Amino acid sequence: MRHRPLFLIILFCLAATLSAQKQPEKKAKPQNLVKNGAFENGEGKTPKHWSPFDGFTARWEKDSGNPGRCLLLDTTVLTIDKKLIDADIEAFEKRGRSNASGQYDTVGAHQGAWAYAAPIDIKPDDSWFILSADVWADQPSTELFAPLVLIRGFRKITAETAGEDTTWFHEHYKDGIGYSDVFGSKDLQRASREGDYLQVYRKTLFCRNPRIKQWRHFEVGFKLPSIKKFRPERILIKPYAFWPSGHYRFDNIVFRRATKEEAEAANKNLPSIKEVLQ
Repeated sequence: MRHRPLFLIILFCLAATLSAQKQPEKKAKPQNLVKNGAFENGEGKTPKHWSPFDGFTARWEKDSGNPGRCLLLDTTVLTIDKKLIDADIEAFEKRGRSNASGQYDTVGAHQGAWAYAAPIDIKPDDSWFILSADVWADQPSTELFAPLVLIRGFRKITAETAGEDTTWFHEHYKDGIGYSDVFGSKDLQRASREGDYLQVYRKTLFCRNPRIKQWRHFEVGFKLPSIKKFRPERILIKPYAFWPSGHYRFDNIVFRRATKEEAEAANKNLPSIKEVLQ
């Protein structure tokens, strides 16, 4: 049996090493902390990992997303109908929509419409983030009125701090956990309890677009506070629409960890408010 010359074996090994070194490293895709942010998974009238949709002000649409499924917020629903939907949806479905009309009688002129993604717990070393979304509307934005994606940050109330704060606590997920807010009905106003979450942080992604019925991508970068009192332990992502009364679609909502450089680069591409002032 003939043996390969030693120098050929050395050349072969050297070539294999150089080839391996030339292969570019694959950068890991950042994790989207919003579960089912593209609204593709689930059954019934609410997508998986989202707060319950009422099927009227918040609807899960099948084929009108960017692409596929999406969230539709309908702010043309009358306030009197929304009250009955919340109180007794079966009675509303039997009665149907009211015959009353008037743009100032809609939820868009009052509380607006929204949905909540599943809670996101923040790690101690988390700092910079980017929030992005694709948004569509059949009404043009103005400097004051546009669809939004709200970031709400909370700290958990312990046995030691329970009862210190009295405000409106909403149970968005029907799981007995209350999240404080600056508005609500009288029946939601109470003292804090152990296990509730107190709101300590706010950030907003403004989705202004002067063009109607066109999808547009929006994103914003930001850094969480380092001061303990204002640093959230849990984040809720809330697509929201109000005025003018209309139909607003949201899709591909992404909330991810980022570097300072990535966040600052995202903010350099923020749409100018001048677009809606022309």
